[in-house]
Amino acid sequence: MGQAKRRREEGVRVVYHHTSTLRTNLLWMSGVIQVEGQSEGVIHPDLGEILTDATLRRPMRDFPPLVWFTRQIVVPRCLQQSTMMLRDKGTGEVRAIEAPHGAANAIALNRVALGFPVSSIPVVPWQQHLGYSTAEGRDLNESARAAGDDPNDWWVAEAPVDLLQMSEIWISPSIANPKLKRSDPYLLDVRRMVTLCRTVPGSFIPPSWMTEAQAARLGARAGSPVVQFRGGLVRD
Repeated sequence: MGQAKRRREEGVRVVYHHTSTLRTNLLWMSGVIQVEGQSEGVIHPDLGEILTDATLRRPMRDFPPLVWFTRQIVVPRCLQQSTMMLRDKGTGEVRAIEAPHGAANAIALNRVALGFPVSSIPVVPWQQHLGYSTAEGRDLNESARAAGDDPNDWWVAEAPVDLLQMSEIWISPSIANPKLKRSDPYLLDVRRMVTLCRTVPGSFIPPSWMTEAQAARLGARAGSPVVQFRGGLVRD
């Protein structure tokens, strides 16, 4: 019997926030999952700095920014599709292109799902949120269904979510073909990193793709203590 099915039969409801190793070091340093629109720029090992703009998904006029979760442990299909915004450095002109198949996974690096008991965080089913029936909500629902996802699986929170309430972490060793595997040792590492960053302000957690030597040099330039726990991180 699968773990997700076992949890359902035992009555333990867990919802998942899907992210990736492109952003996890920023999450661990902040200690919370912020509502949409608060993401910082990130550094990709091949593409350089990547910026995201939540208003490209929706204007956020019909309902406030949210933290999104799903009951499904598999990576949502809508997250495996992406539109890339290219800016001409000379003219400043911005144009949108549909990324080719597989590009979203290559950009995201290793997919990660963070699991939380619904009893531990301030979430409600998306269907019960006021945004569900708004124009923006309907657009999100329709685009999700078109991608093959079920928006009725979604849960939402209107405030940042404390990462120390996390009970599970799942990571895909493969970038191109994401299949998530649970890693309880890495969950312990994450709790240590989040706790240490709260105890020692200014601590720096390097991106998981960065070598220890690179991280040490970067931390030295910034004058910040470098925090690294990688024992539980799943790799190919």
